[in-house]
Amino acid sequence: MPNFRIYYVARRPHGMRIDSEYTRSLEEPRGLLRHGEMNWEEDVEAKNLREALRAFFEEHLERLSDLAYVDEDGRTQRPRRIDDFDPNRTYVWTEDDKLMEFQGIEALEGGLVPCPLCGGSGEVTPDVAAEFEEIEAEGEEEYYR
Repeated sequence: MPNFRIYYVARRPHGMRIDSEYTRSLEEPRGLLRHGEMNWEEDVEAKNLREALRAFFEEHLERLSDLAYVDEDGRTQRPRRIDDFDPNRTYVWTEDDKLMEFQGIEALEGGLVPCPLCGGSGEVTPDVAAEFEEIEAEGEEEYYR
């Protein structure tokens, strides 16, 4: 069965009390909220992109009503059905005290290779590894000129 990698971001507003409404940030001189972000990726085995998204959201949501997507006008809309997922939409939901945002999905072609950027502690697709190695080689050529 094909594998898919889903990318998403977790945001936790700084200066926000978890049990109340937003408050002004003490760290920011103008009192604006600053957001801490953490990027995540998760691999899902599924028949196709939509099925991978359905499986991902079933694991991350308590109920479908916790999920929304951002439409062309920048407004949030609720998916009508659990199988109404479009990989080109921006989905948002809450998980614990964080705002989550779907960043994208990609099909993983064949096997993964060690990540050249992180010294092999992670894995990437062969295309991503080749692209990084090309960029690194160009940088070395510039350095030695």
